[in-house]
Amino acid sequence: MSDRITHLDTVRGVAVMGILIMNSISFGLGNVAVFDISAEGTHTALDWALAIFGEVFADQKFMGLFSLLFGASLLLFLERVEERTAHPVRLSLWRNLLLFFIGVLHSLLWVGDILCVYALCAPVLLMVRNARSKTLIAAGIVVFSFAIVVPLLFSGELNDADLRAIWGGDETHPQAGVFLLEVLFDVFARALGMMLIGMGLYRSGCLTRSIERSTLQRCLYAIGLGALLSATGVVWVSVQEFDAQAVLVGNLPNTLATLPMTLGYLGVLVWWDGRAEGVMVRRIRAVGRMALTNYLGQTVLCMYLAYLIPDLWITRTTIGITIVAIWALQLLFSDAWLRHFRMGPVEWLWRCATYRRWTPLVR
Repeated sequence: MSDRITHLDTVRGVAVMGILIMNSISFGLGNVAVFDISAEGTHTALDWALAIFGEVFADQKFMGLFSLLFGASLLLFLERVEERTAHPVRLSLWRNLLLFFIGVLHSLLWVGDILCVYALCAPVLLMVRNARSKTLIAAGIVVFSFAIVVPLLFSGELNDADLRAIWGGDETHPQAGVFLLEVLFDVFARALGMMLIGMGLYRSGCLTRSIERSTLQRCLYAIGLGALLSATGVVWVSVQEFDAQAVLVGNLPNTLATLPMTLGYLGVLVWWDGRAEGVMVRRIRAVGRMALTNYLGQTVLCMYLAYLIPDLWITRTTIGITIVAIWALQLLFSDAWLRHFRMGPVEWLWRCATYRRWTPLVR
């Protein structure tokens, strides 16, 4: 198991780049714009097109990919360290405790950190690590489904005024705790569900072999089905004139679409990696190998740019331009860095702390 599974690097690279699409909205326009595409920063036809594109093709989907790979990577890590240590589970727990502390530091910069959630899910994943692949996948689908059912139960508790106030940052609102509970449940259900599916796919061998053309066609159908579901939600919310309760309920088709679209994206990327050659795929793999460094680096860059750029200039179009610029920077930087170093700087610190010994960084 010493050889890298390069297509996982490719998928991880695309996932961390795709996560920026939605995270940048929070950085530049605030959380209201994340929930409601008609809110701040949506003025021109191009703004609307970018908002709808993000909602249909990016929102939740790339985080789903990232979560899926986290579950697969946990099993991969256990396999690779069991020959070095008699306590691979203990080492994995320590590794994820370190990830939790990294997430805490990250959350001091930005409230949208996901690393703490991942680290808290890890003990659950370790408890079921020996389950069969079909059991893991089925359990993942069940857990993920709670992200659809529970918001329906919460939706009647909050009216339009309540939601607008809470989205705007009113932490003292009487219903703020109810909404926070719903958001936390949603995030954990989606993350843990996709992680379990990722573990099942890895155990079944689906993530370690190439994709055939017949499977590729099914993946494209899955993406199309998911896009149709997400678009249906967008249309329904627009018909309801973006009432906050409608936004909350209208997001459920998007959540449902995440499962087929994430799996579809996964299959297409694995198929592409097996056939692509050249600079672009090499650079995307490099981004994936430095996913943690790039994820944290996105936050630092976006927070700094949001501070520098006047609020009047920040629209979905300017954010879109910024995203492309950051992608270009990360593609160039990651590839150049790995030509001289074995891993990303944050990955290196994490690895040294995990094994509690100095690891060579320079090639």
